[in-house]
Amino acid sequence: MPPPPNYPASARRNGEEGVVLLSFLINQAGQVELSKVLQSSGSSALDEAALSALSQCRFTPATENGKAIAIRVTIPYVWRLNQ
Repeated sequence: MPPPPNYPASARRNGEEGVVLLSFLINQAGQVELSKVLQSSGSSALDEAALSALSQCRFTPATENGKAIAIRVTIPYVWRLNQ
């Protein structure tokens, strides 16, 4: 799971919460590629913050027969003001 992004100030002021569903590729080097929002949280600020944080993440690549491979991953990110 990526580290939690900072809650966008505008979304916090407006009381925006929601769940954004992210889809992305982890390449053989563990870098995020081809990330996109599959399901919006209903807030463009929250969606963009989740994508931005995800782009900075690095993962241990998946392996098959001892070799690193690229895999597609889908994760939800839950935005709650009282967390």
